Amino acid sequence: MKTVFHVADGADEVQDAAIRYAAGIFEDPSVEMDAVAVVANASGVELVRAESAYAEEITNLSAGAVEFVACEKSMQAAGLTDDDILEVVETAPTSVGELTRRQEHGYRYIKVP
Repeated sequence: MKTVFHVADGADEVQDAAIRYAAGIFEDPSVEMDAVAVVANASGVELVRAESAYAEEITNLSAGAVEFVACEKSMQAAGLTDDDILEVVETAPTSVGELTRRQEHGYRYIKVP
């Protein structure tokens, strides 16, 4: 199974939930996960900034089966460049396109509250 988590909010509790969900899904023995992605857009791109409070967790999760993707349009709107986000984070032109593509490839969509 493949899951994509969508993070569109920069609030601390939402970012914390995104990390907990991405890590925790592998701890559920009733679900066999093949791949997990976390797509961040709008103020959710704060999650993947180089100085993010979750930088270490994101780096560790990225070494496993979790991909992190930042929306380039959201980065532009926030005045961010590739240098402002963690090196392990990929970018996509738009979050809508990335989420659609992932779902087309069998990912289940979960919006992080």
